[in-house]
Amino acid sequence: MAKQLLDMNSAQALIYSKANIRRAFPEFDDTEIAGIYKQATNIVIVRHDGTNQQYDSSLIRTAFQEFTSRVPDFFSYLGPNYRGPSIWKNNCYILYKGWLYSQIGAEKLFQTQAQYRWADKFSLLDNEEKVTNVLNEYNLGYIVSPDGRLKSQKEIKLGTEEELPDDDQEDALKETIPHCNCGSFQQQAQNLNELQVELPGYEPICKHIAYMRKFREFCVKRSNLIEELRGGLATNATAWHYTPPGAHQEYGNFKVIYTKSGQMATLDKWRLYNKDVTYTQHDVWQLLDNMIANKFVPFPLTALGHVSHAFKTN
Repeated sequence: MAKQLLDMNSAQALIYSKANIRRAFPEFDDTEIAGIYKQATNIVIVRHDGTNQQYDSSLIRTAFQEFTSRVPDFFSYLGPNYRGPSIWKNNCYILYKGWLYSQIGAEKLFQTQAQYRWADKFSLLDNEEKVTNVLNEYNLGYIVSPDGRLKSQKEIKLGTEEELPDDDQEDALKETIPHCNCGSFQQQAQNLNELQVELPGYEPICKHIAYMRKFREFCVKRSNLIEELRGGLATNATAWHYTPPGAHQEYGNFKVIYTKSGQMATLDKWRLYNKDVTYTQHDVWQLLDNMIANKFVPFPLTALGHVSHAFKTN
């Protein structure tokens, strides 16, 4: 007897979607589909003409996990003035969309102007719903907690005998899973039990959480390298500059200069890194990791005023 074709629950529909099947099997034809079903270890595609194809469900699960945990390029979620994730409260951060770096002239975009106006005002908002409403209204970004939110605590007034919570109490107040207000994460969180049937031990994730973790990893490695200097200036330093894509272009241009003569060295002591290679926004994470691995402290060019004119053409 043929094995039964089973309708999928909400979690299975997230995993075994047409998009994820195509990611696992690039040759997959996603047209003329009458239904997608699960059958033992396979996903069965039934066509309108009555034919069907089978695909290995394990490869689709891998594609789903790789896609949901992908790390966007460095500039995708930087706010104005290269502003990274900004602490809010309850172990949550504001993650800005990288509007300013999306195209040349993006400083004039409504969203960019709204980010400038709101960047230092989120701390004045006292609950997550208000923050989320502002982020959504102006399309500014997301509220993210890569390690799990702290539950709101009642305010303790000075002069009372109430005690602050100790570390054990704070751990008890922390949620056990990360958080992001994006649609992808919310769908996973709502269907977590069913997702863990398909993927035992699965923890919800999205590209925003993945970006935050990567950004934090970079900041920690850079800080550790600076600590090795024991308060001194970096002898080996790099300074990077990014030009966003122009009209009808997909890629920006990322350039790096470096020196072994100290971060305060005059411009004649700096050299252009790999002058014959064109780097884009998609090369930045690897370049930054390589700089630190080779004991070069990376700086945005704007942080080193004495060489900030290095890439000016006028």
